[in-house]
Amino acid sequence: MGAGESSETIPMSLETVQKRTQWIRDREIADTALRSFLTNHNRNLPNGDIDLEEHVAKVLDEDDFTDFRKQFRFGGKQSLNFFVLTGISDEFDNIPSSVVREFPRAEEVQDQKGEPFFVDSEEFDDRLYVILGRYVSMKTVDPSTGKPQRDLKPDECVAVINKNTDLVHVRTAEVPLARRICRKIASSVGIDYHNEDVFYKPSFDQAFVDEFSDQIEKYVNLNVIVSEGNGRTASSVRYTSKKDETGEYMNLLEDGQVQQELNEEGGEISKGYVKLNDGDFALYLNRPQSKIWFRSYEREGRLNEIEELIDDVLRQSGGYPQQKLQGFENVPE
Repeated sequence: MGAGESSETIPMSLETVQKRTQWIRDREIADTALRSFLTNHNRNLPNGDIDLEEHVAKVLDEDDFTDFRKQFRFGGKQSLNFFVLTGISDEFDNIPSSVVREFPRAEEVQDQKGEPFFVDSEEFDDRLYVILGRYVSMKTVDPSTGKPQRDLKPDECVAVINKNTDLVHVRTAEVPLARRICRKIASSVGIDYHNEDVFYKPSFDQAFVDEFSDQIEKYVNLNVIVSEGNGRTASSVRYTSKKDETGEYMNLLEDGQVQQELNEEGGEISKGYVKLNDGDFALYLNRPQSKIWFRSYEREGRLNEIEELIDDVLRQSGGYPQQKLQGFENVPE
């Protein structure tokens, strides 16, 4: 055993260690996320200058590394674009075979910038992950042709379908791309995405914000839209929290000026960076786009918690129309 090497290292071949280590490095997982995973699984943290990625590869047994792959296969600093596809959960078992026919393969779109192509699908924890890649132009130029280089970016976007709800989300920074992907998934199983009662972005309206605000710890910064009256265009005011004497950021919902804007001036929160009741868990809420963005590297379990929170808030706030959602019928308007 080398100097500083953990005594809990699991016996395995050098090839296995190398493959695991490379898998971890390819995903550029944040050190804080790796350390948190080790701590949660009762594994010692590395001492001194031991390579953290290699340490993780060595100390996790087969079951733990399987869980590790689930947690970090699609995790990261993700943007979650939410849509409702009414009836999609009923088609859960049919989607893996249907999307293969709906999306092109990589070689079929290699000259089409940004066109999503099918990579694979995986199912675990009652969720189906439809993995898509696309070609994007690199900033370099091919000296022989003078044309922009194209680089394959696998797993560029992932659509996540929950077996227990019709709320779907697509992990990509681009809203139009997310919408296009949802339409293709809907089409693959015969869902009419042209029907606005069937396919739509859920409304993060004021009722949603009120319910959401009851379930979070604080707003660290936020944008408030205030109507100018007399038919004039509304203006947006940005507020940033200050630290109190303990070094903690104050909750902007308790700020006097913010309360005045919201309660007396009829203002509405449009965007905000929030912290949940779980200490370091923070996200950015974009109401107009029905979107959540994570500032730090998050594992799969955390992302799923937020999906469940958004689903619950929509149900509690009347954010779903009266059409049937899986397991939740006759929702009041």
